[in-house]
Amino acid sequence: MQFKYYNITNQNRRGGIFLSNIIFKDAKITKPEDNQPEQIKKIFPYISPVEKGDIVAIKIHPGEYGNTTHIRPVIARTVVDLVLEAGGIPFVTDTTTLYKGMKLNAPDLIKGASMNGFTHASMNAPFIVADGLRGGDGKEIEINGEALGSITVASAIADADSMIVISHGKGHPASGFGGAVKHLGMGCLDRAGKIKVHEVGRPTIDPKKCTQCGDCVEICPWGAITPPEIDHTKCCGELSCADACQQEAIIPPPDATDKMQKRLGEASLGPIKALNGRIGYINWVYDLTPGCDCFNFSGERFVEDIGILAGRDPVAIDSATIDLINGRMKPDGKSIYNVWGVNPWVHIEAAEKIGCGSREYKLVS
Repeated sequence: MQFKYYNITNQNRRGGIFLSNIIFKDAKITKPEDNQPEQIKKIFPYISPVEKGDIVAIKIHPGEYGNTTHIRPVIARTVVDLVLEAGGIPFVTDTTTLYKGMKLNAPDLIKGASMNGFTHASMNAPFIVADGLRGGDGKEIEINGEALGSITVASAIADADSMIVISHGKGHPASGFGGAVKHLGMGCLDRAGKIKVHEVGRPTIDPKKCTQCGDCVEICPWGAITPPEIDHTKCCGELSCADACQQEAIIPPPDATDKMQKRLGEASLGPIKALNGRIGYINWVYDLTPGCDCFNFSGERFVEDIGILAGRDPVAIDSATIDLINGRMKPDGKSIYNVWGVNPWVHIEAAEKIGCGSREYKLVS
């Protein structure tokens, strides 16, 4: 059974299909009164699910320390202030990760976010780790997908009354593109949920290539690797070990990327269902680097800035974002697929199929 997604935005009908309105503010606008905070102030009333008295999660990715192209604290602050004006009680939030870095546990995540400028003083709201001290705080949500029957959503998100998801549109080595759907289907999950999405990527080691250098052992936080063996009862399938292997001895399953993306798309229904669809989405599409904000560095942009998109349908907003990116890349004969050789429509279509939204949209200014 598909979950009927909640969308209060004005819609348009084309050939029997309802089109979600996606608001687009082009980065090429240069008037002082059209700076990014002012654009968000104009957009917010059309996408806000906030009711007076709501406890409102504002989901961001604060970036690993060393990354400088994540969304800026001023963007989060603008949304916080708008939630307060609407009578909501906001908190800014993110979840722990499966890889080593400054997001593996709550204290490090809060420290890393602070180092990148995301503090109570800068945002006018507390920063809360949604899945608890070690990522184990979640609520199981039934989604009845083809690959996933249920998924576990971080408790602080599942327990909120409504949510604003602010996504940095960019490339991603596993999903091709990272936007609203990935923020839902990965960033809003607890550790168990993330493992459910990633477990199809559990790799093996080619003993002929393995030099037992120990790089993979060092990078794995779960103690799953004793070269040339990987203990799949401990391995999460996150594959940072494969990225760390200079000998290319760690081999993921050949269909891992597509299977992971399909699970990612289905998992995005979890937060939507937990919050009864009371979610607004902002895609901040500047500094389009190939890598995710979880990289501890920022690579060169692969296309010029696009702007800000906003709506109430995560599938539509990501579809519009990808289409705009591809439009800017088209003169060079390329698309976002060429960044990593990964087709992002796999997870977008999986999210559409399970009922998170529609790829049909109409851009409005």
